[in-house]
Amino acid sequence: MPLQDSGTTLAPWWPEALLWLGLGLVLLVAAGLGLLWLVHARLERLAAGLAPLGALAELERSVRAALAERDGADLRRIEHLLIELRDGGRRLEEQLLRLAEARSALAEPGTALVPVAPASVAERIQNRLYALGYERVELVTPAAEVEALAQGAGEVRVEARREGALCKGRVRLRAGRIEAVQLEPAYPIFP
Repeated sequence: MPLQDSGTTLAPWWPEALLWLGLGLVLLVAAGLGLLWLVHARLERLAAGLAPLGALAELERSVRAALAERDGADLRRIEHLLIELRDGGRRLEEQLLRLAEARSALAEPGTALVPVAPASVAERIQNRLYALGYERVELVTPAAEVEALAQGAGEVRVEARREGALCKGRVRLRAGRIEAVQLEPAYPIFP
């Protein structure tokens, strides 16, 4: 039964409301489909951008294989071999220095040996201490006194470092040749 208002009849309002509701629903579904299509397109672009990263799996396999090979190496043994090589090099250097000193002492003008310019006493002392593993070698005895010992006998006071510790001592010379090296760490000097 239609509604009446002061003698006039009103048309029912619900068919028009249904039309607007249907139209809103269609627009909402269209907007949702559009948004879904945009999300799908963006996901496809991301997947295409991430495709080159698929090589990471192969990289991971190769890294694991390299680590497995490394575990087989005996690093401790290699370290000991390197230490032996270093010590052998020091011993060889010391022997070469001794031979050079002996050669310069034996070299006379009439011999078959080619005379070499003799190294200064200070250089020979420094070379010997370097060969023994000392670093930052300093001669405490004045240079003039050291060179005066080239043909005589005496002692040269020295300071050097070994493994970071300061060492003090003396080098004994006889006839211009190094006879003995006596260096001790400085820390036992103090109580």
